[in-house]
Amino acid sequence: MNSLAKNCDLHRVLVLGHTGFIGEHLVRYFRGHSPELELVGRSLPSLDLTKEEEATTLADLMDLKTVVVMCAAIKKQWGDSLDVFSQNVKMVTNVCRVLQSHPVRRFVYFSSAAVYGEDIHNTKINEETPINPTSFYGTAKYVSERLLQQVIGSHKNCSLLILRPPLVYGPGDRSRGYGPSGFVCSALNGEKIVLWGDGSEQREFVFVEDIAKIVHDLSFHHYTGAVNVASGESYTYENVLEILADLVPVGLQIASRPRTKEKVDHGFCNQLLVELLPDVSFSSFGDGIGRTLNAESRTGAASEGTAEGQS
Repeated sequence: MNSLAKNCDLHRVLVLGHTGFIGEHLVRYFRGHSPELELVGRSLPSLDLTKEEEATTLADLMDLKTVVVMCAAIKKQWGDSLDVFSQNVKMVTNVCRVLQSHPVRRFVYFSSAAVYGEDIHNTKINEETPINPTSFYGTAKYVSERLLQQVIGSHKNCSLLILRPPLVYGPGDRSRGYGPSGFVCSALNGEKIVLWGDGSEQREFVFVEDIAKIVHDLSFHHYTGAVNVASGESYTYENVLEILADLVPVGLQIASRPRTKEKVDHGFCNQLLVELLPDVSFSSFGDGIGRTLNAESRTGAASEGTAEGQS
C-alpha cells in the first residue's frame, strides 16, 4: 500500500468525471494499482455537479479517509464562452459547499496549463510563471483553484493538489480537438486535417496513460500546491503529422487555413514534478501516437463525446 494510504488509513478514492477521457484511464489505473481501496466514480448523467442539490449527494462519500480526484469539467473544445465559464466554476463551487462540512484527506484537482495564458509565448513555463489566462476556460480553472484553496485551507487535515497539464492526448478522446487525438481520428476516417498556418508552433502533448500513473502516485503524496504535469519536451503540429504519415497506410489529406492569432510557442520545466516523483517517465511521442492510432483503429474513431470529462 502507498505510504500516505497506509499512514492515513485511507479506504476510498472518489473520481468525479470518471467516464470522461482522463477519468476512464484514471479509474483503470487505480483499480489495477490500488485494489485495496474502494473506488467510486460519479459523472453525468447520474450526477450533474452544476446543480447544488445533486452535488450534496457526495457528502456520504467524503471523509478524512477519502481521496477525491476531480477531472469533471466542460472542456474548452466544447466552447470557450461565458456560459461554459459559469458552469465550470459552478461545479467547483458546489463541490466546495460539500467540502466545507465534509472535508477529505486529499483533494486532487485537474486544472490546466491554460491558467498561464494560451496566447502568450513562453518556452520555460514553471509553477512560478505568472498566472495570466487568456480564455474563459483558463480563467475558470484559476478561479476554481482559488476557491478550493480557500475552502480546503480552512481544514488542517485536508490537503489540496492542483494539477496543471498541457494538452493531453490518447485513446478515448472524443472531443476531436486540435492536436494528436483529433488528427488521429481524422486520419482513420479519411478526413482532411486542417492546420492553423503551417503548424510549426511548439506545444507539449502528454500521453493520457502517463497522466494516469502520475496522478495515481501524486494522490498518495504529501505535497500540497500546484504541479505542472509535463515532460519538458515540446513538439509541433507538423511533428504529429510526420509521425502519422509513417503509421497510416494511406496518404494524409492536409490543408491549411490562415492563423487568427499570432504564432506563439510553449515549453515547460518539470523540475518540481521530477523532485516529487524521481522515477517519473513519459512515453515517447511516436509511441504515444502509435498506441492511440492502434487503439482507435480497433474501436473505431468516434466523433462525439460527453461534456463532463477531461479538464
